[in-house]
Amino acid sequence: MTHRHPPTSNATARLHLGIDVGGTNVKLGLVDDAGQILAQTSTPTRPLGTPEAVFACAMQFAGEQLRLRGGSDELAGVGLAVPGVLDTTAMALREVVNLPGWLDQPLLELLSEAAGVPAMVVNDANAAALAEHARRGLGPHSLALVTLGTGIGCGLVVGGYPHGGDHGCAGELGHIAVRFDDQALPCTCGSRGHLEAYAGSGGVVARLRSAFESTADAEIPQGLAADSVTPREIAAHAADGDAICLGVIDETAHFVGAAIGMLAQVVDPAVVLLGGAMTFGGPDSVTGIRFIEHIRKTVRDTTLEQVGQNLIVDFASLGNDAGILGAALVARQAAADASIHIATHSD
Repeated sequence: MTHRHPPTSNATARLHLGIDVGGTNVKLGLVDDAGQILAQTSTPTRPLGTPEAVFACAMQFAGEQLRLRGGSDELAGVGLAVPGVLDTTAMALREVVNLPGWLDQPLLELLSEAAGVPAMVVNDANAAALAEHARRGLGPHSLALVTLGTGIGCGLVVGGYPHGGDHGCAGELGHIAVRFDDQALPCTCGSRGHLEAYAGSGGVVARLRSAFESTADAEIPQGLAADSVTPREIAAHAADGDAICLGVIDETAHFVGAAIGMLAQVVDPAVVLLGGAMTFGGPDSVTGIRFIEHIRKTVRDTTLEQVGQNLIVDFASLGNDAGILGAALVARQAAADASIHIATHSD
């Protein structure tokens, strides 16, 4: 287990515990009311195994950190971020990979029992979106965080709160159809023409191979022939002027922009952010900037003027801390809602 400890403080503070559970690691963070991570740690998921063991570990971490701070601070709430399809009524995972023993467990009930303070459970994509939302100070406005990688996900914050939908599938942007013809590519979900089939990393590499094969006299540059080629390597060759790589990136931007346009036309958020490993270098590269500019143009070209001209499309900024922070922020919301409930019923 790795730790980052806070300095001790004589001031009393209301703190919130964020628990970000993944198939590989459990990340824990103690966060103050201003949204600053005061202490954090990470531990392998598999040895802990069950939700009960994870929650016990998390509460032990929180107790240790509170003692290090002098023991006067208050743990006001605990938030849990989990991957997969979260039933937002039962607060149970209905579909999840790499977390055996977590499926169909009453997560909010178990977390509340372990914590003894207001608690909440949220999908990890929505947790990351909430963190980015808070960092931008968007208040009651809405935000979508699109993650581009092997798969394509999307966290939603609507009216200042994470939005999971009635079936836990809100924000499944990777499964918006972007092609409808008989030649539409198959998606891993069993349907066809979905964004993930075209703009997930596997789809991008497959389209790159197809482009080289269909271009007369085209030679695959060294470094792109291997099956393990990454979008970052594609971006590097594009930056060196490879026209086929540039074309594939531009086409990927068109698919992503079309899907974001559909999302924006329905949800009408103030901000859409791009995160994940497949942004072709992101804000620090010419290719990444070209990628997002093509996305912005496609969004403007496919939406009403009031939507496309006012929507901010940008890169995400929080990286690996977003899950911890978002889980703690949803705990802060749960604690605030509990206080309102108590005050209302005591009048």
